[in-house]
Amino acid sequence: MLNGRLYRLAWLVAGVALVVALLTLQSPQGAPEPGLPPAFDAAGAVALADAMTRDFPTRPPGSPADRASADWIAGELGKVPGLGPRRVRRQAFAVRTPSGRITTQNVYVALPSRTATAVRRGILVVAPRDTPPGVAGGETGSAVLVQLAATFATAAHDRPLFFVSTGAGTLGNAGVRWFLSRFRAVPLAAVVVLDAPGEAQGPVVHLWDAGRTDAQALGLNQIAAQAVRRVGGRVADDEGAWDQVARLAVPQTVGDQGPAIADGLPAVTLSGRPESPLPPNESPPDDERLRVVGAAAESLIGSLDAVDQVPPPSGAVAIGGRELRPAMARVALLLLALPLLVAAVDTLARLRRARVRVGPGVAALARTAAPPLVALAVLYLLSVAGVLPGPSGGAPPAGAEVPFDAPAGLAVVLALLAAAATWWVLRLTAGRGARRRRGDAVEVPVRAGVAVVALAALLLVAWVTRPFFLVLALPAAHAGLAASVARRRWQVAVLAVIAVVPLAAVCVSIAGVVDLNPAATAWYLVETAASGARGWGGPVLGVLVGACVWSLGGLVAFRARKGLVTAGGDAGEGRRRRGRPGPAAPTLDDRPRRRADEWPDPRRYGLGDAPTLDDRPRPRRERPPPPTMS
Repeated sequence: MLNGRLYRLAWLVAGVALVVALLTLQSPQGAPEPGLPPAFDAAGAVALADAMTRDFPTRPPGSPADRASADWIAGELGKVPGLGPRRVRRQAFAVRTPSGRITTQNVYVALPSRTATAVRRGILVVAPRDTPPGVAGGETGSAVLVQLAATFATAAHDRPLFFVSTGAGTLGNAGVRWFLSRFRAVPLAAVVVLDAPGEAQGPVVHLWDAGRTDAQALGLNQIAAQAVRRVGGRVADDEGAWDQVARLAVPQTVGDQGPAIADGLPAVTLSGRPESPLPPNESPPDDERLRVVGAAAESLIGSLDAVDQVPPPSGAVAIGGRELRPAMARVALLLLALPLLVAAVDTLARLRRARVRVGPGVAALARTAAPPLVALAVLYLLSVAGVLPGPSGGAPPAGAEVPFDAPAGLAVVLALLAAAATWWVLRLTAGRGARRRRGDAVEVPVRAGVAVVALAALLLVAWVTRPFFLVLALPAAHAGLAASVARRRWQVAVLAVIAVVPLAAVCVSIAGVVDLNPAATAWYLVETAASGARGWGGPVLGVLVGACVWSLGGLVAFRARKGLVTAGGDAGEGRRRRGRPGPAAPTLDDRPRRRADEWPDPRRYGLGDAPTLDDRPRPRRERPPPPTMS
């Protein structure tokens, strides 16, 4: 079925173009330094953090401690010079969670511009206030927020500044999402998040720039890194190129910068830990640590106040300190899909030349995709019924809220039973003729050819709508296509490993973000996709791509039954040594290697009276003239 020469030529063209695309890597742009040196009061921030830790050590969303801490922060913001209690605003809102509905609030103040004559876009400074149940910590974010408000209340700045203490940050970042959806006073230019930045030792600062969609604030991350180094801190190298690509393919974040990036706002989080749920506070903050993170945040806000335009979030990827632009990243992904697209066009052309009816192949592909789609629907209904955790505030819940326990095991069993029942019903309704033709030498390659064409169409749809989905789909697609012509079993095994390696690597990459082991992360991703917390485009595309690859696996199994895939050597080698021909590969255009009367009735496949799918013209044999006597 696969034209190997054309497939290899397409890879050669794609490889050359990929090298050219990688030569377009650019150095990131910086931002100007603020006009004044940082004047952050680290001792005052330590005192605020100690007071909050003493009075409200744990603050689960909606709890009395959460409400009391909101009142305390409102009182501290009311003490900022030039503001007063009347300038403090509150936003009360409710969040729907798997365990019920809770009510909490945001607390914020606004500092208008002191120098600009025209209103410019504002800067939003956010600190999540709540903690997971039973976890103490996170007070330094609120302490630095209050101290920054006090610092900028007496300093000149061109942009309006907004300091927000958000609630329900551990419930899908509901607080910042509520604020962004309701705040319309001034357009925003950037968002700076403080997520427990002082609860660590040393000058290392972690920067989070991942979003809830296939975009990240790479430009703002570079500006924040410059601000950290400017005050004597060091930036942790948290994510390499693969981690960035994995997070773009399967968006996952716990930081408040995620919803802002999803809204198109550049946002970055300054933290004392790699991106993960808030851990228990084991080391109290000291003056030096808070001086570094506070001065870095102040310097970052000053740089954003001086810059004309903040780089927006995009699908750019940082590689070795340089940046692969979003357009070139999309082109690179399309080039990786080019060999498969060329193979699909060639397969479609051969199917049309042979006048093969593709309807049975399309029906077979639909029967393959139906059982996993039904299993996905069953898992969704179980999440709606409360058997499985549903979305938390409209977003994927925390990793600890999605365990693989007895209800999860029951849900998996029910989903598998529903898929098996769907497969059995479709098998019964397919008709005896279709079941009888399922293994013959014409029907199998036709179904595989239809699967290749459908796979190429799905990859094009994914490239347009969610391009980084190709990072997961392309290895499986290329492996399935190459396995359809493999001659040795070890080759098929290696290709199967290649198909699943990206999925396993994504689980390993996201495991640290959700604070789970890779196996539990795999279940977490499946459950959150089935519950609708991640939308339906990605899960449905994944099921359809998997159905196409599975159909290609059917051709591999057929060739193995016919002896075309052996443990070593070429297929049919032993028969050729004994002087007998080996079995013929089931392709769409090979000449028949059997007598015409041994082929199945070709009229079943819409081929007319031709006993083969070969449509190449053959020279007519001219009879010599009869001998004459001259």
